Amino acid sequence: MVVATLKKKKKQYRVTGVGSKCRTEVKTARHSVVTDTPAKDGGTDVAAEPVETLLAALVGCEQATAHWVARILRFRIDRIEFDVQASRDPRGAIALPVDQTPPVPSRLEKVWGTATVYAQNATPEDIRKLGTIVHTRCPVASMITLSGCALEVEWYLGSSSRTRE
Repeated sequence: MVVATLKKKKKQYRVTGVGSKCRTEVKTARHSVVTDTPAKDGGTDVAAEPVETLLAALVGCEQATAHWVARILRFRIDRIEFDVQASRDPRGAIALPVDQTPPVPSRLEKVWGTATVYAQNATPEDIRKLGTIVHTRCPVASMITLSGCALEVEWYLGSSSRTRE
């Protein structure tokens, strides 16, 4: 077994944001993202909620990580279909008085769902292994689990995939 020696080089990210009421436009080096909240929560409902963008970041990061891992494991992913949900106790964000610690954390409690992988030359066991590795290697998944949130996305091989015998 060969263990690669990697230099400790940090990857850095930067965003800037400007907001009015609950709507915020965030710019990265090359893109922009808008978040908002529903009207009932004080927003204008013109964009996804911030927590929904967190779930989108999880899906996007796991997608990219899965393609990288699959290449190393020597199978090709055609596509991945994610269906992901999350839950949290709203008291963590809105409990009064606001200058006191809320009775529960404001973080997500649980993220769950499925990732159906359509891949060439992969077995169901390959896909289960892929999911385990992705949950460990994906920076967004790592942040979610380290927050104390349960991450329970099950990985499956899609039925139209060609599998090896």
